[in-house]
This record gives sequence, structure tokens and C-alpha cells, in this order.
Amino acid sequence: MPMIVGCKLPHGLEVTHKDATIVLNGANVGYDADNPWKNGASPDNYDRTSGVGLTTLSPDQEEPFKDWLETSGKGPGPVRSGLIFVASSKNDASKEAQALEGEKTGLGGLDPEKDLPKGVETDTDTAGKSGKKG
Repeated sequence: MPMIVGCKLPHGLEVTHKDATIVLNGANVGYDADNPWKNGASPDNYDRTSGVGLTTLSPDQEEPFKDWLETSGKGPGPVRSGLIFVASSKNDASKEAQALEGEKTGLGGLDPEKDLPKGVETDTDTAGKSGKKG
């Protein structure tokens, strides 16, 4: 049975452990900046569901990843907080991803209308794009 890893981090994570490198898909997998998602919601596909990137590990990646997961789960971080999880099927991964749908990672982008520091304003530059002024 394949091991499926869910990762809510925006750009995923590259794990190198015990001579294995495992690249985890993140919530933005497949994002094309020139073609933004409508309404800010990412469409589900094979590599992403409910704002969580999914990665199916090959059999040779499973043991190093399990060891890394056990080690990483002992300290603070995305494993301990549940932002990286393991499922035994795509259906189980989808259910877990739906449970995480409202969770914030703290790694999302800033909204210039609300999140700029005090005293910093936005201004339109000559190219017509928003820039910082301050």
C-alpha cells in the first residue's frame, strides 16, 4: 500500500535524510503566477486537495521518511502541528486535508491593504503595479 504524505506548507518541503531526498508537494503545487486561481481558491488535482499538497512516496523513500517524521515530530514544527501528515490512501489524505482546511500556517502572503506595518503605505508606481512607500 502506498504511503501518501500531505503537506500544508505553501511551497512544500525538501527532506534529505539517510541518503534519500524526498520532495513534498505543498499547497501551491502547480500554481502559475501568470494565471491566478479564481477567488483565491486553488483547484483540487492529483497533487493537491483542500489546500494541502499530496505526495505519493516510492517504496525506497518510505523508510527514510518514517525515520525523519519520527525525529521531526519530537520538536516544534510542521510535523508536530499536523501540517505534515501521512495517510495510507488518497481518500484518507483528502479527509485529513479537509480537516486542516481552515488552519493557518503563518507562511501565507501579506495583504497590503491590511498587513503593512504602521506608517507604510502602498502607492502605484509607473508600471501600474503596487509598490511600497514609506
